[in-house]
Amino acid sequence: MRTTAARVTSLRVRLHPEEKELLRLNAGIQGLSVTDYIRRNCLSFHLRKSPVEKERLQQLARIGANLNQIAKWANTYTRVVEAVEILTALAGLERAIGAFTAAEKTET
Repeated sequence: MRTTAARVTSLRVRLHPEEKELLRLNAGIQGLSVTDYIRRNCLSFHLRKSPVEKERLQQLARIGANLNQIAKWANTYTRVVEAVEILTALAGLERAIGAFTAAEKTET
């Protein structure tokens, strides 16, 4: 499949008005044009990341950075009070990851 050359062929599809509106709604939710949404879903063609995808990846990167900081801190300090702080931070990360995956499931 060629992606570097200009696209010159079009395809006409007949839809019910409700189907067309559903395509527009789903594309909008993912931050894509209807054309890009159709390409992504029908051709299994991964296009540029949507704003929603970019935000999720940034959130996941922040969670990973926090986890690395906690692991480094846990390997440096070992007092009981500090262990409680670590557990509290880990519980917060667990909630953040749970919210992240729940949001992911609702959109797929």
